[in-house]
Amino acid sequence: MIKKFEYIQRCGFHSHPNANKNGVILEHRLVMSQYLKRPLKKGEIIHHINGDRCDNRLTNLKITTRAVHAKKHAKHKKYIRLTCSNCGEVFFKPCSNINWKKANGQTSFYCTRKCMAHSFGRGRKKPT
Repeated sequence: MIKKFEYIQRCGFHSHPNANKNGVILEHRLVMSQYLKRPLKKGEIIHHINGDRCDNRLTNLKITTRAVHAKKHAKHKKYIRLTCSNCGEVFFKPCSNINWKKANGQTSFYCTRKCMAHSFGRGRKKPT
């Protein structure tokens, strides 16, 4: 048994379909495949319900898809409301990004690259 990357790995499973070429398999994948009495399919992800990657009890494991698993672990960003310095359109950006820019002296924000280019005189001239 090896503890690496916060997951417990099991060695010596050369014949298991979910093991890598060295016969190593993550313990939570082994526990779930033994419970299901079949190897895990390619798109199946095992989620640790309580977040503890070393807690491989069957009651703590849930089978899910990659997309659903990514949504569960996505960090929810806070957004700030801004007004474009060129066209006046209201748009939203992540707070962390804007706070960093404000701290470094940026005062103008633009909704698109096109508006930024117009503001700096690089865009196409609008017909009069």
